[in-house]
Amino acid sequence: MTATIVKFTDLLIGRYRNARQAMSNPSRWPQIDLRISMLSERQIEAKSWYKYKGEDDPYNIIRYDLEEMDENIIFSKTYNLLTDRESCPFIWAWSDGWWRGDLDGECIQGSTKIRSRIKFNGTEYRVQDVGHDVKTGRQVYGKDPTEGEFLFTRLDK
Repeated sequence: MTATIVKFTDLLIGRYRNARQAMSNPSRWPQIDLRISMLSERQIEAKSWYKYKGEDDPYNIIRYDLEEMDENIIFSKTYNLLTDRESCPFIWAWSDGWWRGDLDGECIQGSTKIRSRIKFNGTEYRVQDVGHDVKTGRQVYGKDPTEGEFLFTRLDK
């Protein structure tokens, strides 16, 4: 494993929850758990579930295949393990103490256009993830970006 991927995974691997955010406004923010695990030297898995449903009923499981581009950039192909199909790739860049991930280009899955941004620093994990119907533009999942990010805190370490 390269030093860049070690730095990336050391700050990412773990279990997270947005408890503080969810408790501050339960009608607006569902409580979500996230577990990010190493599958192999260059593969990680991110599993998300609503706390009330439990880990055995996740709403998302994504595998990331990591490839170092340089000492501050990682490219990752993604695969949705629940739908059993490829998803949109990410570019991760290290800057100011955070790894920041953005979709690598336009992302359309079936009839949904996806916008997703992730950043993490070893303690916090923040995400904006929203999908819109390609034809109608109607939001079909996620939070409107104007409402802010999901704010997760690492539970272990």
